[in-house]
Amino acid sequence: METRINGRMEAMETRINERMDDRMHAMETRINERMVETMRDLQTELLRGIAAYAESVTIRIRKIEADHSNLDAALSGRMDILERRLGQIEGRLGLEGFTH
Repeated sequence: METRINGRMEAMETRINERMDDRMHAMETRINERMVETMRDLQTELLRGIAAYAESVTIRIRKIEADHSNLDAALSGRMDILERRLGQIEGRLGLEGFTH
């Protein structure tokens, strides 16, 4: 009788261990799936943040380029005015053919 009880106890222990292993495996699988989903969500949020930052930097760079272009145009205009005035002054002073 004791042998039968021990055999049943061992069989029950084996079944319990198998069920626990199955449950542990299922829990591990769910945890891994949640972690993968969370990591993908984080990746998506990071990419959105980087894209927003890149967009703002692009806008700033375009503004700087426009400002630079406007400055170039303004300087060219001023140089034209100075060259004309210098030409007029040279003409009045009779220095038109004068080279430096």
